[in-house]
Amino acid sequence: MSGNNERGGGGGNSKRRRQPQKKQSQRNAAKPTDSGAQRFWGDPEPRNAATTSIRPTPDPGALVRSLGNPPLSPAATHQLAVVYEEAVRAATALAAANGLLDTDEPL
Repeated sequence: MSGNNERGGGGGNSKRRRQPQKKQSQRNAAKPTDSGAQRFWGDPEPRNAATTSIRPTPDPGALVRSLGNPPLSPAATHQLAVVYEEAVRAATALAAANGLLDTDEPL
């Protein structure tokens, strides 16, 4: 007996290679054109949305103050106010850079 050759050629001389099996997650992955993906990511076609002007708030901390004092030290209230003001400055700069800043005087 000569071993592997008599059993059907299972030796190392086989020129045919096995294709790697795909993982279960790769086979079931959603395609980008899938309706579920469209619902998640939205319509790929750009729409002409009505642009609105942005007017910066004169009091950045008003909403947070309406919730009451934060359960932190008294100094935290001032520090949070500084963060809110900086967030308004950044948003105003982004709006101005994109031409969305309302330049009219408030009514």
